[in-house]
Amino acid sequence: MRTFEININSNLRAVPVAIVFFGLSIYLIGEIPRDLPDFLSYVIIAILFLFPIIPTTLLSRGKIRVELAEDAFRTIWIRRFFLSNKQNIELDWNRVIDYVNQEDRGLDSFRLTLTNNQQYKFYRYTYFPQKDDFENFLYYLPVFLQKVELAKERTIEKGKTEFQSRSFKWVLIGLTIIAIGLLVNTLMNPNSGTRWASLGVIFSGIFFYWQQATRKK
Repeated sequence: MRTFEININSNLRAVPVAIVFFGLSIYLIGEIPRDLPDFLSYVIIAILFLFPIIPTTLLSRGKIRVELAEDAFRTIWIRRFFLSNKQNIELDWNRVIDYVNQEDRGLDSFRLTLTNNQQYKFYRYTYFPQKDDFENFLYYLPVFLQKVELAKERTIEKGKTEFQSRSFKWVLIGLTIIAIGLLVNTLMNPNSGTRWASLGVIFSGIFFYWQQATRKK
């Protein structure tokens, strides 16, 4: 048996914390003196905008120990979420169809697809470096699954992420066309009001999601 200690986050608990702290940040941004130099204003705005990520991440975090045993996949709470009474989980391998690790900007998720249209899923916020065993867990899991006795009957393979679905790719194609249109319009009409910094953010996001959509299983 192999064990891994992993930090996870609760979206349910993150949302109200984010609302409070981002609301406070927006209020403070509105109180910035207008006579400050532009550069200093931008720095203060950036700090106030990014700061809420810290309490949102920390106040929604829990910790689990994942056990990969010959008979089952188990998660045991090391530190539960605030005001949580969720119990430990044990899933026999014959209930597991596939597994998926989905990487997003600042939000990763791991999912086991189960029989009877059920899922087991947890989230990890990755805005900051984390000291846990998640990467080691992802590396060892496929190696372990090749060794379990179930492999003699069938294999538990890595499934597709939501970004690799056909519907998401069509949405991404549409967004790419719109972004190219904005770029062409800005080149032909420099006074259009579209900032190059905004275009840079848009295209970096599209590039990231194309990487995720075209990543092999």
